[in-house]
Amino acid sequence: MIDKPIIQVNQLYKHFGKNDVLNGVNFTVNKGDVISIIGPSGCGKSTLLRCINRLEKPSGGEILFNGEPLFKNSRFFMKKQLAKLDKGSEEYKSLKKEIALKKKEEVKLENKILKELNKHRKRIGMVFQNFNLFPHRTVIENITMGPISLNKIPKEQAEEQAMQLLEKVGLKEKAYCYPNTLSGGQKQRIAIVRALAMNPEIMLFDEHTSARDPEMVGEVLNVIADLAKSGITMLVVTHEMGFAKNVSNKTVFMADGLICEEGSPSEIFNNPKHERLKEFLSKLM
Repeated sequence: MIDKPIIQVNQLYKHFGKNDVLNGVNFTVNKGDVISIIGPSGCGKSTLLRCINRLEKPSGGEILFNGEPLFKNSRFFMKKQLAKLDKGSEEYKSLKKEIALKKKEEVKLENKILKELNKHRKRIGMVFQNFNLFPHRTVIENITMGPISLNKIPKEQAEEQAMQLLEKVGLKEKAYCYPNTLSGGQKQRIAIVRALAMNPEIMLFDEHTSARDPEMVGEVLNVIADLAKSGITMLVVTHEMGFAKNVSNKTVFMADGLICEEGSPSEIFNNPKHERLKEFLSKLM
């Protein structure tokens, strides 16, 4: 029996006003995948991650998490079709009624999704490029807040798990420090530990080494590479081509709000087919 994909994205669109950021993205993440998403700035990589975690509401399409909907809006496509029809035609009137019925159904579904969103988010770990640590809380408090309040884990158990995770990333001695006393690389490792402490099914990393500090990049990439070896499913938006080549089992190239090409790192870097990918790689070289 084949497992369901952990994440399934179907014809996903996201518009910010008149700015089209995602233009029909189709995408699958299976258990154990380590997928790097690469592409030029502004191509929709981070927006895709934020839509998967519902930090952004997409404009149209569908997102499934373990087969359960995180978002669904088919009216988006029906309205596009409606705009092409003569307003006086029977086809226009019929489609308009269909859209009204579909709206009731999808609004009901969206309300159900929003009620269950925290339940889903507990299983989707997210690491942001700006850390998002609480400055007035110690490292161990930052890590244990989620497990204690959301997973209802006893404080002693949550702290024991936090110390074990801190030891794995070489920061056990920083447990009772405050974030403002840490380096960028240390803060990012703490952010990773905080997400791991929730025991997620998948980890999302959004430009986790964007600060470009070489020491920080090395520290953080080593931690993520170790996580990859442990079998954790990961979706990583990155500009670190070495990571995409050597750690991922799949690489996805995005441009202009679309996935232009995807495949093994070897296929993407050694035998690119799409012209936009060839152009992107040639600039890196």
